Amino acid sequence: MLDSDIKSILGGKYNDSFFKQASSLSNVLNNEGILVFDSFINPKGLIKLQKEAAELKPNSYKSSSEYNAYVSDYDDKFPSESPRNRIMSTTKKCIPNDLIPEDSILQKLYDSSFLKDFFCELLDKENLYPYEDSLSSININYYDKGDALGWHFDNSDFTITLLVKNCTKGGVYEFFNDMRYKDGKEDYDFVEKILDNEVSGTKVDSIEGDLMIFKGNKSIHQVTAVEEGERILVTFNYNEKMGVSLSKKSRKTFFGRVK
Repeated sequence: MLDSDIKSILGGKYNDSFFKQASSLSNVLNNEGILVFDSFINPKGLIKLQKEAAELKPNSYKSSSEYNAYVSDYDDKFPSESPRNRIMSTTKKCIPNDLIPEDSILQKLYDSSFLKDFFCELLDKENLYPYEDSLSSININYYDKGDALGWHFDNSDFTITLLVKNCTKGGVYEFFNDMRYKDGKEDYDFVEKILDNEVSGTKVDSIEGDLMIFKGNKSIHQVTAVEEGERILVTFNYNEKMGVSLSKKSRKTFFGRVK
């Protein structure tokens, strides 16, 4: 059962019986590539999270990273302007896990065995584990005016995010579901059309308090630049194996330190 602390901040429909629907929800996730749990956090809990995020922001690290859509090394078998090598970019500020208070709602949600069991069944995983390093399990990401997340596929099989604060203009999440391969090969032609803005994907109109689970390794996605206001997104990061740390290069890029 959900403990009282977590129950007090969840939206009204998220009770013990709701979380027994994992099997049917898993089918939706596999078919559509995404699940949005609308108003997962209730208004009272959201106020607490927004206050906590605002207090932590002065300690955040501003990062800028460049990568190709496949988040992999440059491949000289392809020209530099090909979708395989074309450079995307992300700018944001980030708070690592070790700066988040142990009594935070975020930490309680992440550590909840009840919710973790739900995620395991939903994602068809035997178990889910935190990162071994102290920085990477929970991150608070801040996107200010001009910040964006460029087109890319995730390396991980799934991503779990919580929208704590939405910007007033821009910051639109857009994706193309399950289009990674064509006849068993990377579909570079279609990815090129995406990068050239010749086609439009599915846009997700999230509101503050929404929890989203996304199959990002097969579905290319982006978040457009924030034009007005501030977007705050929490990522809950799990591993299928115990003892895994985020790479030192990634920790240095996103947190400005490795420990």
